[in-house]
Amino acid sequence: MLRVWIGGWRHVEHLDPTKAHTVYQVEVTTQSGRYFRVERRYSAFHSLNKECKKQGVYQRYHSQSQGGNVAEFPPKRIRNTSAKVLESRRTGLEHYIQSLARIVPTPPQLTAFLELPVSTGETESYSSQVFGFKEDPFIRGPGDSSPLSDMVTQATLLAFYGGS
Repeated sequence: MLRVWIGGWRHVEHLDPTKAHTVYQVEVTTQSGRYFRVERRYSAFHSLNKECKKQGVYQRYHSQSQGGNVAEFPPKRIRNTSAKVLESRRTGLEHYIQSLARIVPTPPQLTAFLELPVSTGETESYSSQVFGFKEDPFIRGPGDSSPLSDMVTQATLLAFYGGS
């Protein structure tokens, strides 16, 4: 399952004042802990909503849930672009996208909107690699030595004191 929120918004100025617009900062963490961030205009959210309706995504959600609904999509028209109005729109978009993210499996339309890596299988699985040690390389018995500890020591000395 994805954790999605809209951390904020910012106004994008343009030389032509009619082309100035607002972008919303959409942040995502996946079940594996990976973090992504994209900026989207309201029109991109609107397109996502239209595509999900067209593809029947909401009907599948209703049939899979116990009374859950996809949040209402915020209206296109706003009174003005004051901070209070834009914050209200941000909240509405956040509720909408969070309810969409609760659909299992994650709709491909949402995955594309968020620019997440392509999933494999029935549920979302974002590949990530974790590198580490099987044991703590610095806890060794007396006389134990390995090329790894020498490499770590050399890299640390090089980082702190530079090469000579």
